[in-house]
Amino acid sequence: MIIAIDADSADTAAADHLLYDLIDGLEQPVLALTHMVSGADRPHVAVSLTSTADLADPIRAMVAERNVGLAVTRPGASEPELAGPSRLVRGAYVAAVEAALGTTGRVVRWPGHEQAHGVLPAAELRTRCGIDHLEGIGGVPVEDDTLIDTLDFLRPVRRDGRLVLQVQPAAGDVLIPFELQHQQKCCADH
Repeated sequence: MIIAIDADSADTAAADHLLYDLIDGLEQPVLALTHMVSGADRPHVAVSLTSTADLADPIRAMVAERNVGLAVTRPGASEPELAGPSRLVRGAYVAAVEAALGTTGRVVRWPGHEQAHGVLPAAELRTRCGIDHLEGIGGVPVEDDTLIDTLDFLRPVRRDGRLVLQVQPAAGDVLIPFELQHQQKCCADH
């Protein structure tokens, strides 16, 4: 089952916060992603949760007081169940489709995320954390014994149904995740 929610989050930090709120209220393992939504009055971020459990009622209860678009896709259904303002339903629908196809999305929670701590050789990081591929930014080579400092914060992307973690060089002859927990926004100082 896929549940996608568009709460008109301005950025990935706000979308992560929404996902943390939702995940904290669930007792089931989920695949949680953020999805960029463009084409509306301004780009924003929607989220999706994928689980083998039926999470529709708990999620609906958690977002009942919020102004959100909702798309619920059940296995075997020909169309998703949609609810909310049309502008936000569109974003939720886009997120649900992307989650179903596995073609794109920024992954916040996945089976194996809890193992992403400390410095690990690339091969061990892939095995322990369920990462399918490590991609060096700018063509930086990543061998099985290349050390990756997880900085205890990984945000792989979903690409063609695979989890891809982009990494970059850092001091100490290690690679670190391209997306850092505390990003300085581009052009933040001017």
